[in-house]
Amino acid sequence: MRRATLVSLLTIALVVAGGPADAKTYRWVDKNGVVTYSDRPPQVAPVEGERDALIDEALTISGITRQIEGLPAQVRAGAETGQSPLSRKDRAAVARIIADAFRAGPILATVRMAFQKHYDAAQMGLLLAQLRTPTARKMAELERAATAPDVVDKLRAFAARLKDAPPAPERVARLAQLEQATETTDIVLELRTVSLAAALKVLSALMPPEKRTAPAQAEAMAKEFVGRQREAARQEMLLLFLYVYRDATDPELEEYIAVGGSESGRWFQAIYRRALAEAVTTATETAIRQVAKAFPAKR
Repeated sequence: MRRATLVSLLTIALVVAGGPADAKTYRWVDKNGVVTYSDRPPQVAPVEGERDALIDEALTISGITRQIEGLPAQVRAGAETGQSPLSRKDRAAVARIIADAFRAGPILATVRMAFQKHYDAAQMGLLLAQLRTPTARKMAELERAATAPDVVDKLRAFAARLKDAPPAPERVARLAQLEQATETTDIVLELRTVSLAAALKVLSALMPPEKRTAPAQAEAMAKEFVGRQREAARQEMLLLFLYVYRDATDPELEEYIAVGGSESGRWFQAIYRRALAEAVTTATETAIRQVAKAFPAKR
């Protein structure tokens, strides 16, 4: 398993869960630590507060802020693997342009504005009420721990141990359910596709006019390339879930699935994905303009 692939997955995969749980018994821990079992999804009182503060809290707890902070590195990696006629010095200049165009601040601002535009106090209140529960906070801590600098080596050692002590089939099935419910692999590959397409478009602007790749062609190339990684990425994601949530119980996993499977969880994720696509498009256009200025002879 390549280090770059693992780092990419660890950087962007851990987002708030989204998808229905099929368990017939729900376990819920409230803010006072009281555990409740029920045949119905947990009901919580919505959080109230100032709009922008609640948006920022949701972006932080869900892991989206961390995800966006890792985006520039992905786009730079795509540019470094792409073909171009540039010298090492010029490639470094392009990398700096990309890093500036895809810096986290403006992208986060776009995402915030999307939530401000489509703000629903009831949905946000319900989502945060669930994200603030002890179980959700525990999951967030497990996810944050999985982005430590030495986690790739730890994950590799963890995978080696699984050969001698494989997890119980029930555990694998539960985590596979979580992966499918959250659509995490699809989100990872979607983000990887737009990142690679952005890099291809930027590099194409450096080519002579007759050799440039049309935007639609760059998107098709990126989609085809990333599409070949789907099954491998799904297996890597399952391994990642086994590692990240190794200290979570099955009832806690069910509770976590229920958070994203709620109406508010799906509302939150849909707005984020649309806003991210808009932000990446804007950043790509900015990078192309800056490349044209830096390398006018290539025009």
